[in-house]
Amino acid sequence: MEYLGTVFHQIDNKGRVRIPSKFLSDEERDVPVKYCFMSGSQGCISVYREQALSARLQGLKETPDNSAAIVMAKRKISGSVELVETDRQSRVVIPPALRKYAKIDRDIVTIGLFDHFEIWAKEVYDRMNEEMSFESAYAQVGFF
Repeated sequence: MEYLGTVFHQIDNKGRVRIPSKFLSDEERDVPVKYCFMSGSQGCISVYREQALSARLQGLKETPDNSAAIVMAKRKISGSVELVETDRQSRVVIPPALRKYAKIDRDIVTIGLFDHFEIWAKEVYDRMNEEMSFESAYAQVGFF
């Protein structure tokens, strides 16, 4: 599944967030779905389906452990991964350590990023998002 778009919503007082319906296939509605949540870059939570994360981690697994810095980086990345499962209402509990890492309190933004999606504290996302215009974004990746 390809994740695209942005959804503004909130985390509830039990630390749960609903996976946006646009990020669920027809088969995934009303049944438990497993996701891998992990610390993402720039202060977000990156969310992958198991197969997508496994493909991403393959290169990391194959990187030689030829320095303490590489071993530490692998440990840091793999240690942040948490397997979570949705309930029948497509909600998941965001693990407390990841909520703390992402500075998530109440308002959140969920953004599709092709093979995964990201969950941001709205305040953090707003500050980061203001740093780049659409024109700069298009130029950065050579879109137009």
